Amino acid sequence: MSEEKGAEREELKEEIESLRDQVRALEDMLENLMTMHKEVLERASAATNIEKKYMNMLSMYKRFGRISPAQITETNDPISEKIVEILFDSTSLNITQITGRLREKKGSASRHTVRKKLKELEKNGVVRETECDESKGKHYELTDETINKWAELLGINK
Repeated sequence: MSEEKGAEREELKEEIESLRDQVRALEDMLENLMTMHKEVLERASAATNIEKKYMNMLSMYKRFGRISPAQITETNDPISEKIVEILFDSTSLNITQITGRLREKKGSASRHTVRKKLKELEKNGVVRETECDESKGKHYELTDETINKWAELLGINK
């Protein structure tokens, strides 16, 4: 009888060990499922953010008939808007270069008007004046804040 009880105990120990292994396997599976669930929620949240930004762009297109980096500057001046678009397409330009490109886009432009609009844009934090090593004179470029606003609108977060 004692041998039978010993065998039963041994059998019970094996069953308990088997159950422990099964519980560990279930815990691992549950942890993996929770990780996957968290990733799905994060992706869904990202998709919702993209959708919001897309709807914002559609709203802007509906309101203004176009989507342009100039729209984030909140200017209603077509010349200033063109200057912002020109600077967005380039890294740094001087007044003569900006005036030339503005003439290509608009048909006419004066250095005096461009200088005046650049000063207004600079005052509003849209552009900044920079020094250029290659040539004398002042150059202008978009501020980081302006570029970041445009990137945020497009859903391109840095």
